[in-house]
Amino acid sequence: MPTSTSDDAFAEVKAKVDLVKVVQEHVRLSKRNRDFWGLCPFHQEDSPSFKVNPQMQSWYCFGCERSGDVFTFVELIEKTDKRGALQLLAERAGVELKKLSPEQKERSDSRRRLLAMLKLAAQYYEYVLWSTPTGETGRRLLASREVTEETARAFQLGYAPAGRGFAEYLRAKKRSLADAQEAGLMRRDSTDFFAERLVIPIRDERGQPLAFTARTVRADEQRKYINSPETPAYVKGRVIFGLDLARDEIARKGHALLMEGQFDVITAHGTGIKHAVASSGTALTDDQVRLLKRFTDELLLVFDSDRAGRAAAQKAVVLAAAHQMRTRVAAIEGAKDPDEFLRAAGAEAPKRWEELAAKAPSGFEFGMEDAAAGLNLSNANHVELAARRLREWIAQFPPTLQEEYRERAKRWMGVSGHLLAADPDERRSSGRPGPQKAGNNGLGAPHMGKKMTVGRYLLQLLAVRPAAFERVRTKITPEELDEEDRGIYVRMLETYERGGASGLENELAGYPAEEQDLIRRAWAAPPPNVDEEVAVELAERIRLDRMKGRHSGIIRELSEAERGKDWERVARLEAEARELARAIAEMERRG
Repeated sequence: MPTSTSDDAFAEVKAKVDLVKVVQEHVRLSKRNRDFWGLCPFHQEDSPSFKVNPQMQSWYCFGCERSGDVFTFVELIEKTDKRGALQLLAERAGVELKKLSPEQKERSDSRRRLLAMLKLAAQYYEYVLWSTPTGETGRRLLASREVTEETARAFQLGYAPAGRGFAEYLRAKKRSLADAQEAGLMRRDSTDFFAERLVIPIRDERGQPLAFTARTVRADEQRKYINSPETPAYVKGRVIFGLDLARDEIARKGHALLMEGQFDVITAHGTGIKHAVASSGTALTDDQVRLLKRFTDELLLVFDSDRAGRAAAQKAVVLAAAHQMRTRVAAIEGAKDPDEFLRAAGAEAPKRWEELAAKAPSGFEFGMEDAAAGLNLSNANHVELAARRLREWIAQFPPTLQEEYRERAKRWMGVSGHLLAADPDERRSSGRPGPQKAGNNGLGAPHMGKKMTVGRYLLQLLAVRPAAFERVRTKITPEELDEEDRGIYVRMLETYERGGASGLENELAGYPAEEQDLIRRAWAAPPPNVDEEVAVELAERIRLDRMKGRHSGIIRELSEAERGKDWERVARLEAEARELARAIAEMERRG
């Protein structure tokens, strides 16, 4: 079979590049016999274990056991894919990857011209900012935002003056004004599109300017920011701002710090938080997640503290999960965004940030907390609402994660997993009753002739919130319950001690039919109040009623003993009655 054009390109490029020279741009190599050795660039080590074989044009690390050829090396070192490695090495070797049609060649040439124009524009704006009197306005803005020159130069910030300065600069260099207009740098009358603005280049992961965003320096300007249009060189949903500067620190930290705005990232880098990047004011996209996944498997998300920011964070969590990326979400405290938070912290910014990041919950936990925000989980209606929100939240994740997340949500809420089942409405449409109506005392109406006793109410509450057993079992003994409630209480308690909050759901099929029915009814229609404190109050009420009943019994026995003139028994019963009366009075006083 003939070799494909793609295979031909790989073979041609591989024949024209030297692996040793490519590796030496990133690793200091020493020759030993026929091979070259150095410290592996892909993991930390103190003695060289990375070997390059020039004859085979292959490499191998005895430490991390990675290996490959020149394409594999470039993929890993540049955090790109196989096609990206081919393009980089083809440019190096002067290989044209494939024959282009006239239309394709025009698009390719146009993109190349645009990239050259954007690079030139970035250099021009930076020069104006730092080397001309006109740039003083931009320098004052940076000073007010506490951005140092060192940080500004790292991001290649610049200033666009009013008028036609850039057009005159291009004419002097004999460059095309049409290319500048196509790149979104110049209007038709040759005035600068970004006039009187601080200009921020948006660069790709290798540092090539693709577009600009620009902030006004004028107080009377209604549009604070304007942005480059999308062009053949720039699709905003495929670029991560600051990635070219953050990539090494991301590898060192093990995660990327994803923010919303460019100034958030600039301020973060200025305070030493150099793994920060931004989605450039757009909702996170699949392409951006794929790009970030080249560098890390974990994102620490930091979005604005308003409702829109929290919603954006949740969408980012779900999108990252679809690409098998872990997430955490840091909540900004006392500020509207990271820029304001970090500047307010001053010299304490790195420390304050580490404290904030250390408290960041996982992305899924962040969504759980948001689902229950403002709800009282001791109220049955609120429990139902929170459970519904959590079901909707869990349903957004890949199916492979949903069961694990239901378990986590169940433990977090302290409720039966039945409330978090994927299709909870089915349990109401299968002959089971709807919610009970609560009486004045909070006890539900009776079912099937069963009186709703305090003990039965406690059993329903424990069915919905098994974690309440931790406190209830210290407040009551099985003997203090009515005989018809005692057996199911003991069985539920033993199940909880064996399997925790999940035990009841896992073992319910082994319960007697009547007990199953009681528990399923509680799941379908939880009691009005399922707070653990209420469970404790019910247990104490049962104990108090039991004590009062015992006290009444002792008084009756005492009368009999007195009639029979059994004075020894009288003395014993009187002592028991006094002790019980004191205990009852103490419980009533506490209650």
